Amino acid sequence: MTLSVFHYRDLSLCPVPGGTIVMAADSCASTGEKPGDTLKCPPYHCGRVSARVVLFELLCIGAQVLMVADGVCSEMQPTGLEIICGFQDEMKLAGLPPEMLTGSTEENFTTMMTGVGTAAVGYFPGNFKAPVCRSGDLLVSVGEPAVGLDFLHQNAPVATYEMIQTLSQDAGVHELIPVGSHGLAWEGRSAAALHHLKADFDMPCGLDLSQSGGPASCVLAVMSEEAFKRRRDQMLLTPIGHLKQNP
Repeated sequence: MTLSVFHYRDLSLCPVPGGTIVMAADSCASTGEKPGDTLKCPPYHCGRVSARVVLFELLCIGAQVLMVADGVCSEMQPTGLEIICGFQDEMKLAGLPPEMLTGSTEENFTTMMTGVGTAAVGYFPGNFKAPVCRSGDLLVSVGEPAVGLDFLHQNAPVATYEMIQTLSQDAGVHELIPVGSHGLAWEGRSAAALHHLKADFDMPCGLDLSQSGGPASCVLAVMSEEAFKRRRDQMLLTPIGHLKQNP
């Protein structure tokens, strides 16, 4: 049987009998305590942020998470074990059992930089239906962009799994997009293009729309004005613009 794979944003999807398999992937490097690392921090954080990115990708699109894989580019002791603990703790935050995690470590060669490649597999019952966004929808930052040490700060104003769950259940929220290294403006323009619309960043917001969102520190929500009014007092939501018809 030949499977037909297609893509939506950064996700790869494959129809199977009864549903659709979806895969998200990410990489994290130079984040740890090895000589070649740029961001000096416990390798545990490398695991946490790596798991967060792929989990946000699947949960924001509405997929059920089936499994997570970590390709740890370091030895098991001590670096790999810390990274794995980070993965497991992040999965717990998402309400997922640690048994969903599998992976491998590098035991053949000495490594001078911390890194991990991550993949997560999810599932939709039935056929995948792409979100429908409309002219007039608000572009809203859920949380605020943060990267590096700013993200690791305990009180960083970042998006949470609870926010994603709440917004996913609101019919007025049309799409949720994790923000990565390209920043909010890039994600907004990309989302608009998918729906043959234009992103107009016409609202003063106080956020740097070009700043990297790092490990999905914030999420771009495309929502109706009514949905924004319903949710604005429940979580950190910052309107940054609108979707409009192309001229």
